[in-house]
Amino acid sequence: MAFRPLTLRFQKCILFPQKRINRSIRSLSDSTEDIRYEIRPMKRADLPSLYALLAENKWNMEMSYLECVFNTDPTGLVVVVKDNGEVIGHNGILAHSDTIASSGMNVVKDEYRKLGIGKQMFRDVMKVMGDRNVGGTSLSNRITFYAQFGWTIKSYTFHYNQGPVNPEFIADVPEGDFEIVSARDIKFDDVIAYDSEIHTVPRPVYISNWAEHQLANTYVALNSGRVVGYGVVRPSDVGYKMYPLYADDPKIAKALFCRLASHIPAGHDLIFTQPIDNDQANAMVAGNKLTSYLSMTRLYNKWNIPVDIKRVYSVSTTEYGII
Repeated sequence: MAFRPLTLRFQKCILFPQKRINRSIRSLSDSTEDIRYEIRPMKRADLPSLYALLAENKWNMEMSYLECVFNTDPTGLVVVVKDNGEVIGHNGILAHSDTIASSGMNVVKDEYRKLGIGKQMFRDVMKVMGDRNVGGTSLSNRITFYAQFGWTIKSYTFHYNQGPVNPEFIADVPEGDFEIVSARDIKFDDVIAYDSEIHTVPRPVYISNWAEHQLANTYVALNSGRVVGYGVVRPSDVGYKMYPLYADDPKIAKALFCRLASHIPAGHDLIFTQPIDNDQANAMVAGNKLTSYLSMTRLYNKWNIPVDIKRVYSVSTTEYGII
């Protein structure tokens, strides 16, 4: 196996017309205490505090993913910070192009939600996005919250599933006119090109930071040297995320699934998030008896971005990505 040294890629920052700081003084309805906070651009030093905030709110969002997003382009990320330095909120965008961006991780510490910080932060971020078509993920029962910001165009719905891999399911490995190889053994630019087909907008820096990370096990399906699928499995704080699993047909998808699942240690859960309109992806969830915990819907504020759902078995992320 060819060894590839780990190299972080950085996206050329897309300049946003940011305000330096939006400062507000608010009072809790059940307290006479003034809460002073600022909404400001995120710094690398904020990552541990954001990670702690997400963990407190039961987000299964590992530090290495936060680093992946920040290393791709931090210019659209903001945090809410109290005057004592405590991070109590976060939201942001990741621009994919001059016309398209994705929002992600809208979170506010529980005791401060009644202040309307989340709405203020979201409005600030939307201003930064300018005229871009902005997509984001909403819990399917929270769609009305985002409608007030213009996110009214529904795209696809997907389910977040978790559970142990079924040994009987992965024992039956399909064969065909393809081979499964480690991404370390091929030119990664070919994987980037394939990812761009499905994601619809190239994201070479993000996907390189994710799929070439030292914790990632990334496999590629080849047919006569041409990429016809790929997948990544990485450890999360809870379980192992198979993000993404893309393939041109169900046989290739299952072969990739079996190879990726072999990297999940016994006693650990698989996290697999499938578009519900892909029947073969639904069959994978059923075949492994995974439990569905969340239903989420992709929303846009200007126009829908169609994706080839039949080639998507598990999404690449629930945050900061089109699919």
